Amino acid sequence: MPFYNRKNHRLKNYDYGKYGYYYVTICTNHRARLLSTITLDEQSQPSLSTNPIVGSDALVAPKPSVTLTPLGEKVLESWYKIETLNENVLIQKFVFMPDHIHGIILIKNPDVITNPKGDYDFQVQERRGRRSLQGLIKDFKSVTTRQYKAMFQVNESLWQDSFFDEVIRSQEKYHEIWNYIEHNPVRWVMKGKR
Repeated sequence: MPFYNRKNHRLKNYDYGKYGYYYVTICTNHRARLLSTITLDEQSQPSLSTNPIVGSDALVAPKPSVTLTPLGEKVLESWYKIETLNENVLIQKFVFMPDHIHGIILIKNPDVITNPKGDYDFQVQERRGRRSLQGLIKDFKSVTTRQYKAMFQVNESLWQDSFFDEVIRSQEKYHEIWNYIEHNPVRWVMKGKR
């Protein structure tokens, strides 16, 4: 198996646990198509628009259907649990492609939470939910790899070693990434990756 020298794309000295919107892409090991299938109704093939508002040269693509595999359904449950288990994290837009996941994750500032009665009848202050993006994804990959190993009786990771992330620094970039995620299944079908 070849060794890939991946470029380190993370910002130097940036705190990936602080408030912010993060775009992540997580790929399956060997780009195996294990998470979903993408199909298109043959009667609704992409066509050129005749709508003058859209423009006559604009390509109008039908909306493909993304169907999760049984493993993909388990992975989706774990994806939602990122938000459930980390009160300062919100899962925003995402898509499960056959061999990767694209998603936008919001990490909010964690608050100091005061428990009125702790175990010893006095107030306890604690900071909850302070997690880095890398920690969140590491836990997600670990849990889903265990599910994968149990389902398929294999002894390898479900995921590639690393993942891609980008700090979203503007509203314009946020919308650009949102649209990219929204239309990723269309691009998949149009490239003929059925």
